[in-house]
This record gives sequence, structure tokens and C-alpha cells, in this order.
Amino acid sequence: MPKGIITCTSSNLYKVEINENIYQCLARGKFKKDGLSPLPGDIAEIEITNEEKREGILEQILPRKNELKRPKMANLTQLILVVSAKLPSPDLLLLDRQLVYASWLGIKSVICFNKIDLVEETKIQELAKIYKQIGYEVVTTNAKEKQQIEKLIPYLKDQVTALAGNSGVGKSTLLNSIFKKQLTEEGVISNKNKKGKNTTTTVTLYAYTKNSYIADTPRLFYL
Repeated sequence: MPKGIITCTSSNLYKVEINENIYQCLARGKFKKDGLSPLPGDIAEIEITNEEKREGILEQILPRKNELKRPKMANLTQLILVVSAKLPSPDLLLLDRQLVYASWLGIKSVICFNKIDLVEETKIQELAKIYKQIGYEVVTTNAKEKQQIEKLIPYLKDQVTALAGNSGVGKSTLLNSIFKKQLTEEGVISNKNKKGKNTTTTVTLYAYTKNSYIADTPRLFYL
């Protein structure tokens, strides 16, 4: 029975990628009966009901390496924690909480300080030094101008990666810059409170290279 990765869920419809083809699948009633909800990142076995239309039925979910409750995902191997240098101001308390959460789940973390053009370089270097000294990989980017995006590329190979961080830090802009095309809507910063506005509403895995996927997520990662 063919198997692939669930890249997106919508109501009772699941998108499953198998050999670079996307199949629209319904789920067997047994999943609901067993209290199991298929999640983005799950490895699933499917029955293909219409090859021409790329339609199928979810038959089995393989055991998960990990499961996140908020947002709902499975089998994540890496988090890129995006922190804005300014607009919005860097939330280091949130960053620290996310680092602890990822460690608890056994997920690798990479820190990305974005919007570095908005502050003095020395300030970002000081922040990066703190986290490098305790063993974390740190990269700096200016996603809006597509500067230094190449620094992230080596971390993406053979990983299921999620971009995480506050609204407005530039997650969707980073994603679009990595893929060099408009995949998701990019957010704006409120003039009133200088905070970001959510534009991503669902978890979607985007195939980057073979065996490499990147997720844009609608919310933060919390315990």
C-alpha cells in the first residue's frame, strides 16, 4: 500500500504527497472511532481510488516520532525560531520558552534573527553571542530584501522544519524568500501597537527538496 506524508488538512480532507504527487484523501471512520486525528507531518498509508484525479482514502497512520498540540503537527525534526530585531521588538522570554519546549520534545532548534536592517549590527551580534555560547545555531537575515537567506539553506536538508515566532517577525516572508516565490500572504505591522497581524491560518508543509519540508504555522509553539 503506498505511503506518503500528510502536507495539509482541511475539515475531513487530507493532502498526501507521494513521489511528488498530491492526493486528496478522505479518512476511514476508524480514525474518529479510535480518537486519532491525522495531522500534517504524519506518514500515512493510503488506498488510491482514482489515480487520474489523484484521489484516495487514508488507511493507516504510522507511529509518530513526536506530536505537537499547538499547532497540531507530527514528526517535526527542526524548529527555526524567528525573532524580529525590531517591529515587533524581540521577545526573548518567548524565545527561551520555545527553546525549552523544543528540547523537551527532542527537536533541534535554530535561531533566526530577522529584520537586522532595522537595528545596529552590534546589538544583534550581542544577542547572537548569548545563544551561541550555550550551544545554539544562530543565523541573521533580512527576509524582506532577501538578504542572507542562503544562511538558512544548509539547515533545511532532510528535515521537517517549522518556522515559529510571534506574528509579524517575518516567518511568511522568510518562507517566500527561501522558495523564491509567493507561497503565503505576508503580514503587516499594526501602526497602533507595532505588533504583527496573523496571516497564516492553517499548518501547511511545503516540499523544499526530496525528503525536506518546511511548515508555515498559524500560531506559536507552547507547552
